[in-house]
Amino acid sequence: MTQPSCHGPSPSGSTSGQDFSQRALQTYLIGVYLGINAIRDAYLCVEAPDCVHMKTQFVQGNHDWLSTLSSVSGYHRIANTALHPVDMTGSREEDLEAFLLRMAEEPEVTNVMLTSMPMAFITGADYERLCENVNLATGKPLIHIKGKSLSTDWIDGYAEFLVSLAKQLDLSGGTLDDNKVAIVGNLFDRNEGDARANVIELRRLLTGLGLEVASIWLDGGNFDELYGIRDAGTIISLPYGWRAAKRVSRRTGAQLAVCEVPFGADATSRFVRQVAEATGKQKEAEALVAAEEASLAPRVAALGRFGLADSDWAFVGDPFLAQRVNEVAGTFGTQLRFAAITNLSHHVRDLEERLEGIDIIIAARQNTLSNFISSRLQGERPVGLFLAHSDGQFGDHIPTVPFGFPSYYRHHMTERPVLGYRGFQAFIDDVASDITRRKGLGFGRPSRRGGGDGDGGGHGGRIDPRPDPSGDIDSRTNDGDFDGALDPRPDPERGYDPTPEKYDQTEGEGPTDDKRESNVEND
Repeated sequence: MTQPSCHGPSPSGSTSGQDFSQRALQTYLIGVYLGINAIRDAYLCVEAPDCVHMKTQFVQGNHDWLSTLSSVSGYHRIANTALHPVDMTGSREEDLEAFLLRMAEEPEVTNVMLTSMPMAFITGADYERLCENVNLATGKPLIHIKGKSLSTDWIDGYAEFLVSLAKQLDLSGGTLDDNKVAIVGNLFDRNEGDARANVIELRRLLTGLGLEVASIWLDGGNFDELYGIRDAGTIISLPYGWRAAKRVSRRTGAQLAVCEVPFGADATSRFVRQVAEATGKQKEAEALVAAEEASLAPRVAALGRFGLADSDWAFVGDPFLAQRVNEVAGTFGTQLRFAAITNLSHHVRDLEERLEGIDIIIAARQNTLSNFISSRLQGERPVGLFLAHSDGQFGDHIPTVPFGFPSYYRHHMTERPVLGYRGFQAFIDDVASDITRRKGLGFGRPSRRGGGDGDGGGHGGRIDPRPDPSGDIDSRTNDGDFDGALDPRPDPERGYDPTPEKYDQTEGEGPTDDKRESNVEND
């Protein structure tokens, strides 16, 4: 296992051995923002400088096209106190309480949450008391979320958001029902069709067992819907919220069922059986599993025609998905070549044992991660499939399925799940589509345009939509016969001139200046 390190080749090629590039992970505050984004009427106050407003763009407009964190009206769901360092020398509690009160008194605001950047948190303001004061004055719930931005990452931000709800929401007055269940720790990372479909699929599986879903933390619903958890006889804990699930279970007296992320057929079957064991629905579970696995079998067999067993897979993402991806790879007769975990090491626990024999790097910086990926792509067996979130996609020459948070380049306006049996069906579609598309476009070799090895050149290693000026992208077989796939080479009859003298071949980067102009217009 490769541990977190700032060491590695520098981008300038110096021999200093230190990597000062950005860490390939999202921050704690982004995780808190994901929590706010997952409750459609939640509001957040951040005691911090005004620059924290720009962090909403990591979610809204990039990862989540349907986010409502900010508004052109100027009334944003995430506000900040525009804290300046000169204001930190004196007490700010009176001003901060007045700020919270103004937010809570808005008619459309049903709740307010409060967090802070470390520069404010370390001054010792009594945030919980301020929340209690505003709650008494307005009758609206105020939730304090600890500010830990200097010490951890987005997974902990999302988890701490859920823990704060579990600790501070009024969960009294419920009536435990053995036939009702609630999920704590569902990663509702955006309001698009994939996250919505995950909720639909989880509900479908649980109702298939004859259970009623009292609440899902989180599912994109309203704040008041969170209170339904008080009636659940069983709390289903998923990894992104296991601490919150444990706390809710203790507060309400519900039993706790600890489950893994149900990605892939095997993990989903275990999820169904784990819930069934906790709720006494074993008979229903076996019938559900048998029917779903029988439906999946021909789809899995059909994907075998692509020769996935003849190549390894690679993964960049969070540790909870890494284990499931390796298991899914085993379904197709292969395994992970490597796993790059873009979260801090305390999330990893026994991951090395679970992924025995697989090269792992944890919380690396961008250049180190890029070099790690480039070096591991070489081997006797090719890497036939690369699953990565948007911050980890470095090459365009192997089939790549966008996977996990963040996802800047793939969006879903219709319901298309990732989790459960139907999510696995969608995953099979994605794999088949990307493999055949890449084969048709002739991506059988590394890109010559830079960035594929993480050197920062070209378009960062992602797909370049421009025509290849050298005209040598070829889908021909070794004997020169066209294999029937789309030939993307320039065609003189359609207005492209493929003659070498029209292009600057010095760097292999594209046409000369006069040709570039016309290409930009065509694009």
